[in-house]
Amino acid sequence: MKKTMLLITTLSILTNPLLSLQANQTNHSSQQQAHSEIYALASEYLKQKTNQKIFEAAFEVKKLSKSLALPLCQSPLILKDRNSNKVSGRVTLSISCEQPSWRVFIPVIISGKLPVILTTKGIPKQAVIKKEHVKRTLLPYQKVPKGHLIDINTAIGMRAIRAIPANKALKIKDLSPPYWVFKNQQINIITRIGGTEVRAIGVALKNGVEQEQVPIKNTSSQKTIKGIVIAPNTVLIP
Repeated sequence: MKKTMLLITTLSILTNPLLSLQANQTNHSSQQQAHSEIYALASEYLKQKTNQKIFEAAFEVKKLSKSLALPLCQSPLILKDRNSNKVSGRVTLSISCEQPSWRVFIPVIISGKLPVILTTKGIPKQAVIKKEHVKRTLLPYQKVPKGHLIDINTAIGMRAIRAIPANKALKIKDLSPPYWVFKNQQINIITRIGGTEVRAIGVALKNGVEQEQVPIKNTSSQKTIKGIVIAPNTVLIP
């Protein structure tokens, strides 16, 4: 008798597609989304986000409440990051599911080190920065100032706007372009007339950087004129 009842129940499910579908839906709804899959997605994204941007990266992920029961997602999980350019400090990731619809927020603290250009010795005001004045190193991101330099070649050849102490992370606002002409030093004066270029010797009456207009004195005529700095020790008369 028991075998007969079991056979009838099985045949009823097989011959009734609607009943079978309802059984599957009930089974899916009873399954829960594993929190570990959410953390794995967040971790993989954070590794890609910080790759080559922050060194020795570590992620402190705030865990979801163990009592939070999310239905199993029937579609790929979706991750969104509103601060995609931020690679250190506090960030919040949004992870959601479309079917069934739910969303959670994962707070993360990203720690690690950032590349900086550090002074190896004190640099006087207006001094031109040389290779031996700086080095590239890594500092914990909390100690890195905003606007810091990361390319050592950007610093070399620039002038210090103010006196800079040793062991200081250089910032863009610490530097100014190098002078190409110097006050009271000899310069080349170029004048273009039609297709002809006329050169003369003169003296700069002011320090000048690239593309800056400076007063100069023509050594031959003793006339004071203005020219544009176009190259080291070279001024063009427009």
